[in-house]
Amino acid sequence: MKEITEYYKAGFKNAVNKRKHFNGRRIGSELKFPFVKENGYAVDRDDVETLWRFLGDRGWNVITDPTTGNLAGAETPGELNDTVARAETGHCLIEFSLAHTGNVHDLQKIYDELRPTLAGFSDESKTYFLAFGMHPLEKPGKHLLAKKSRNLFWDKMFGSNRIVPPDEGSDVHLFALSAAHQVHIDIDERESVAAVNVLNGFAGAQIALTANSNIWQNTVAEQAQCLGELFWDWWLGDDRDRAGVPERKFSSLDDYADCIGNFSPVFVRRGEEVIGLVDYKTFSEYYNGDGKKYGEYPDGKKVKLEPQPDDISLHNTFFWHDARVSRYFTIENRLNDQQPYEDMIVIPALTLGLIENLDEGTEYLAQFNWDTIRAIKDNAVHFGLGASVNGISVVDQCHNMIEIAKRGLARRGLGEEEYLDVLYDRLTRNENPATKAADLFKSKGLESFIQDVRI
Repeated sequence: MKEITEYYKAGFKNAVNKRKHFNGRRIGSELKFPFVKENGYAVDRDDVETLWRFLGDRGWNVITDPTTGNLAGAETPGELNDTVARAETGHCLIEFSLAHTGNVHDLQKIYDELRPTLAGFSDESKTYFLAFGMHPLEKPGKHLLAKKSRNLFWDKMFGSNRIVPPDEGSDVHLFALSAAHQVHIDIDERESVAAVNVLNGFAGAQIALTANSNIWQNTVAEQAQCLGELFWDWWLGDDRDRAGVPERKFSSLDDYADCIGNFSPVFVRRGEEVIGLVDYKTFSEYYNGDGKKYGEYPDGKKVKLEPQPDDISLHNTFFWHDARVSRYFTIENRLNDQQPYEDMIVIPALTLGLIENLDEGTEYLAQFNWDTIRAIKDNAVHFGLGASVNGISVVDQCHNMIEIAKRGLARRGLGEEEYLDVLYDRLTRNENPATKAADLFKSKGLESFIQDVRI
């Protein structure tokens, strides 16, 4: 556990030193889009490779997966780092990790520059990128899994068939369908625990306002407005505490490291090779080298293995709390569905505002028992703005969350708080994107729905 704590402390120190030349926080946005044919079904793998070549013809650098040799994405330089496009868990789920910016206005400009590129490809290929949190028609299955090294050990480590029949794959293939909008914000070590607690503490309020993944398999998912969050429970089952709102509020960085070290490991990298850690109950057991010191290649062959410090960094990506410290030593806000295109900027604006006002967010959330916070999040997944637990309405939390974030943004003096207006409007109308999506789908059908949400 001490090694893991020192990893975080040293990582924050190095990250802060690298950021010294930049005045203020950097903001990063990871946009995930369902990628579909005109009829609403998932694109073929050939369509994805055509996308990478299309971007390459427009000055992007095309990326090849070192393990499989397949075309795996494209990248283009930004001011602070690169913008990178890749297939996510499924080949039909495309992620654009945008170059970081110093303010929300500049991030909106990157959105505005990306949109005509995507629209141009759609016009040329007759495929669509959807500003929605779910593939609306395709069924989950192994036929959708992206061919990349990261996907080699999921079935072995977390195999389940609660939803997906065994002959069609496993429940991890659900994640080929769900599209989130994730945000990275610069933080330092002193802010890390409060940042994790505040963003996780407001998970229910965030989902109530941003749920947008309730159309799938050609029907409205009546059991949830944010179906993408239910996928974690369906996949992980009894191991669900490694996803969603963590089981406890963290008291310190040591406490956080203790939690992370007790999750089972998945795999490590040695050069271009991926080696599974299938026989260890916890990452700490592996890292301490308690007598075993071996791993397993994807074909099942055993190999001797000595733990290395970089293994901690990779392990840091194998739990999926709604908010976590990323391997880049940012705070990563992970739980929001992809939004209607004109409203996408609200996710980074809200996240940044809360990080800029951690003291007030911490004070407000202190009135709630942590089990209640988790219950409100679970209720919001199903009922959105109608969620309540023990007389506590998620609408009240939403109002306070927006106000806290607004004051955080206002302190920056850049006028970024204007991007929160859409959330006030959703509260006033008691309507989030999922309720609008359900109304449109029920009244006009799949074809009209796709035309409405496509970019």
